[in-house]
Amino acid sequence: MLLRKLSLFAFFLTLSLSTFAQGIEFFHGTWEEALVKAETEGKLIFVDAYTTWCGPCKAMSANVFPQAEVGDVFNANFINVKLDMEKEESVAFRQVHRVRAYPTLFWINGKNDAVHMSVGGKQVAQLIAVANEAIAKQDDLPALTAEWEAGDHSPSLAFTYIRALVRRGENHLRVANDYLRDQQDLTTKENLNIIQVAATEADSRIFDLLMQNKAGIVALNGQEAFDASVQQAVKATKKKAMEFKDASLLETAVKKLSAVDPAAGKLLALEGGYEMAAIGTDLKAFTKAMKNYLKKGVDGDMVRMQSVYTVAAASKFIEDPKVLEMAIDAGATAAAADEATGYQQYYRIADFLLKQRKADMALTYANRALETLPANKANYERAIQGLIKRIEEAR
Repeated sequence: MLLRKLSLFAFFLTLSLSTFAQGIEFFHGTWEEALVKAETEGKLIFVDAYTTWCGPCKAMSANVFPQAEVGDVFNANFINVKLDMEKEESVAFRQVHRVRAYPTLFWINGKNDAVHMSVGGKQVAQLIAVANEAIAKQDDLPALTAEWEAGDHSPSLAFTYIRALVRRGENHLRVANDYLRDQQDLTTKENLNIIQVAATEADSRIFDLLMQNKAGIVALNGQEAFDASVQQAVKATKKKAMEFKDASLLETAVKKLSAVDPAAGKLLALEGGYEMAAIGTDLKAFTKAMKNYLKKGVDGDMVRMQSVYTVAAASKFIEDPKVLEMAIDAGATAAAADEATGYQQYYRIADFLLKQRKADMALTYANRALETLPANKANYERAIQGLIKRIEEAR
C-alpha cells in the first residue's frame, strides 16, 4: 500500500494537465529565422540533427520528444528545431556545425555558437538532464547574483537574473517582487517582460500583474506567448495542489484559468477534481469524480482517456470492482484508438490485471496485444508470449 501511495504521488508530480499536455513544439522556420528568434528572445536553440534512417533518431521522435515532461522543459527554455542532415533544410546549419553521428543534439545561441552538445539517443530523464546542463551553461548565475546583491537593480539585469533563476528552477519570487515593488510604471517594455517571465505560478501576486497587464504583454510578445505563460503557471499551481493535497489551490488554478479560457477552466475543474479524489480516502467521492470526468471531461480525447486509467490504476481504490471496470475500459479504449502503439498499452493492462490476480481478464488483453502487434516487433512478440505463459500458469 505504501508503494502504491508513493507511486501515485510521483505520478502526480509529473502529470500535466491534459488540456496542455504536449511534447516538444518544433519551430518550422528557416535556420536563419531560428537564429534571429533566439537572439531576440535570449534563448538557446535546441537542434535535433537527425537522418531518416537513424534508429535512435526515430525512437526519440516517437517516444521521447512527445512526452509532456520533456515539452515542459524544452518549450519554456529553447527554440526547438529538427534538421534532417541529408536534406536542403540543413545546408546553412552544416556550413558551421559538423555532425559525425546521429542523432547529435546541439544547443546553440543566437550568434550561432554551440554552447552544449550531446551525441546519441536519450531516454526522457537523460534528455532532461542534458538540457539542464545546457541551461546551466547559458547563464552565469553566480555572477548575476553578485551584481544584483551589489546593488545593480536595473531592468536589464533584473530580467536576466530572474530569467536565469526561473530556468534553473530556483526561487525567483523574492527578487521579482522586490524589483516590481519599486517600479512606478509597470507598463514599460522591460517591466512587462519581467512580469511575464516571473509569473510562473497562478497563485501569486505576479500572476495577477500578468493578468492586469494582458493587453500590453500581448501587444509586446503575442497572444500565443501570453497563453503559454498562463498555461504553465496554472499547471504549476495544479501540480502544487496535488503535492500538498490542497483543494483551495486547485480552486485558485481553476479560477485563474477560467478568467482566460472558461472551457479550459471547466475541464481543469473536472480533471483536477478526479485527480484530487484519487489521493483522498473517500471511495464514493472518487467514483463520482471518475464518472463525472469520463462523462463531461474526456470528450473523446484519448490522452485524457489514458490518464483516467493511469490515475485509477495507481490509486488505492483500484481494487473496487466498479473502479477497476471503468479504469480498464478507459485504458482499452485508448489502446484501441492508437494504431501505432496500442499493443503496448494492451500489454500493460494485461500485466496489471495479472498482478491484480485477474488472470482471465489479463489473458483477454494479452491476446489483444498479440493481435495488434506490428509484424516487425519480434522482441515485443516474445515479451507478450512470455506474459501469456505467466497468465496461463496463474489460471
